[in-house]
Amino acid sequence: MEKARMERSAMRRFWFVFSLVLVFVFTASASYIYFALAGSGAGADKPYQVAGTPVVNMEVAVKTVSPQAQLSFSELYTLCGHAVESEFSAAECGLVGVSFDELALQGWAVAQTGEHTLALSRQRDELCPQEAGQRLVQRTERGLAVFEGTRQHKGRLLLEMPIQADEAELPPDFLASLAEGGYQLASQAELDELLESLDELLVN
Repeated sequence: MEKARMERSAMRRFWFVFSLVLVFVFTASASYIYFALAGSGAGADKPYQVAGTPVVNMEVAVKTVSPQAQLSFSELYTLCGHAVESEFSAAECGLVGVSFDELALQGWAVAQTGEHTLALSRQRDELCPQEAGQRLVQRTERGLAVFEGTRQHKGRLLLEMPIQADEAELPPDFLASLAEGGYQLASQAELDELLESLDELLVN
């Protein structure tokens, strides 16, 4: 009997010690997991960055016309369909240091065609300089009208003039041209001479 009691007492001590060991292991494991998670979450709100990687300024460099640049210009005038092309150095046309964005605001499409060469092109809803310098006189219900341009490509209305004399008093060649679509003059100077000759017939 004494031996059986001793065996039961030893068994109870064994299970008591075993339970204490389990509680200790569980507590230690739980503490480790808690602090490990807390440490990993401390930087969760920080953006990812590779160690040793410098912060890069992402500002884009503004492109400008260099002093060495050679520029080719192409302008298409939509009212007459003519294209005017020319070439200048950046210094000759005063564009050194001008940004590509500024050129775009002026309607230019800019293409880098070489290390120091640029091609600029744009459309203009007007007559080319050569045709815009010419003058066309046409008949209207109120008298005579002066336009810039030609019979084929008429531009802006520049002047309207009533006449007080009978058309028979106008020069025959002038009347014939009006009947055919308009009296063509090569320049503003020629128009001024014509107006002087017709001055007595025109009402100011």
